[in-house]
Amino acid sequence: MTSFVLDAAPRPNLQPPYGDPMTLIALLTQTSRSRLEGTAALDDATHPRQGRQPRGASGLAGLWLAFKRLTKLGFPRRFPIVQFPNLPLIIAFFAGEAGRFVHGSEHTYTASTSYLAMTIWAYEELAHGVNWFRHLLGVAYAIIMIVRVAHALQA
Repeated sequence: MTSFVLDAAPRPNLQPPYGDPMTLIALLTQTSRSRLEGTAALDDATHPRQGRQPRGASGLAGLWLAFKRLTKLGFPRRFPIVQFPNLPLIIAFFAGEAGRFVHGSEHTYTASTSYLAMTIWAYEELAHGVNWFRHLLGVAYAIIMIVRVAHALQA
């Protein structure tokens, strides 16, 4: 299996055995904190039972960590304007496309799922965007979603 480095920050290794689920959650939380603080908090993280560094990411936890790393990619690197879609945006796109193929109450459900996911994405960009452009993008889409929902309620 080929691995590649997306940035210089150290990655937790979550190869089995990683112990109980609470240990995994603690490692994932520690990873999030180190990203937010910009520090390498996982340098001294050891496996609680064996007293050693866990090896390589695998399984569902590894897949989730890879997805989280992928959603951190942006272009240009110093001032991300374009980023890989995060989960709410992916759900909004899929629900919107599914709405094209269904009719009746199923169309209503897919449209409302798409609107809700886009609203969540807009809020996340507004509240937690990486720069002023992403915050502005969140405000614009929040306004667009309010107008679209109001228009859908009138129809």
